[in-house]
Amino acid sequence: MRIVWERSIYGGNGRVPCIICGGWANPVQKQGHQVLLAVVYNDRGQIYGEACRSCVNLGAKGIKECLQERIARLRNQLQDLQELERGEVQLPSLEQELSAYLE
Repeated sequence: MRIVWERSIYGGNGRVPCIICGGWANPVQKQGHQVLLAVVYNDRGQIYGEACRSCVNLGAKGIKECLQERIARLRNQLQDLQELERGEVQLPSLEQELSAYLE
């Protein structure tokens, strides 16, 4: 993995998801109207996404630990979603939905 500060390809100062922690990466305002983001590349030079400033500041070891924690959270979330998907889907009746709006 390689992280490089580059000009934002997105319009404005909108935040983007951090590929490392799953939080939000805010662009860094540079001189004038230039906006920078920490862009994450894999070992083949492909862009994976952007990183937040907090993750970049963790250093190599901290980034690896953060990725491991995020992987564990995503695995747990995947298990929960798979459990939901296995069950039957029961939607509220039209009467239940209308009564919820009228309350």
